[in-house]
Amino acid sequence: MDALVICGATGVGKTATAREVSRRLVEGGLAHALVERDELDRVHPWPPPGLPRWEPARRNLAAIWATYAGLGHHRLVLCGVFADLRQELRWIAEAVPDAAVTVVRLTAPRDVLASRVRRRDTGGAARDQLWRSERQMEEIAATDPPGTLVVDTANLPVAATADRLIALWPAVPGDAAPGAR
Repeated sequence: MDALVICGATGVGKTATAREVSRRLVEGGLAHALVERDELDRVHPWPPPGLPRWEPARRNLAAIWATYAGLGHHRLVLCGVFADLRQELRWIAEAVPDAAVTVVRLTAPRDVLASRVRRRDTGGAARDQLWRSERQMEEIAATDPPGTLVVDTANLPVAATADRLIALWPAVPGDAAPGAR
């Protein structure tokens, strides 16, 4: 089992990059699953009373991964903010047992984040999200476990970012990586 965990603050390009990684893997004929962390615990109230905040996501990822693994999949692309990466990697490891995990944290300078956030949100919502994104950047960088790979997306188109992540992920054979043909 191999998992590529793509993390970073809101606005760094996690979802777009994860989708492009998936598209590239499809082109290469490589079986995989793509899961967006946000979809694992979209419930109200959140967090459910009496449970750790990550527990719904852990349970759902475990159930989804059990299904995918049962279908023969052994590659997972998982993207999300993952503000406390060391702690969150524990529940990911429980949900996807025995996986070799490659963690890539995407970054971007404040002006790039601001531009991207303003494309998605307006007015006060954009201001509030930019403030949260800046805090997320600091929190995530402070909890990088050893071996975390960092990719700055500021001057990279999504396709180039995806190519870089695929090249960094040992689960993708070199001859199946984009540009290897």
